[in-house]
Amino acid sequence: MTPYTLDTTLDTAMAMPLRLELLSRLDARQPMMLEGADVARVGLACLQVLASARAAAIADGLPFVINSPSAALREMAALARLDAVLEAAG
Repeated sequence: MTPYTLDTTLDTAMAMPLRLELLSRLDARQPMMLEGADVARVGLACLQVLASARAAAIADGLPFVINSPSAALREMAALARLDAVLEAAG
């Protein structure tokens, strides 16, 4: 399974496309393997989408991992107290 590469900018405008992509993967029961190295900017809406996808993956018994989260992704997740989204599950 090829990881899904997160966009460089995960702002409010990207929240819905990200949500739809991750829902599609959940519906197909695909492991949630994401690549986060290229993320330069991330907002709260996309962090919430990622947190929700992680919770849904765990509930469905699917793995969830964000490989190589960028410094920007790690910092914003910590600031928003959503750093659990960076913890691999399953």
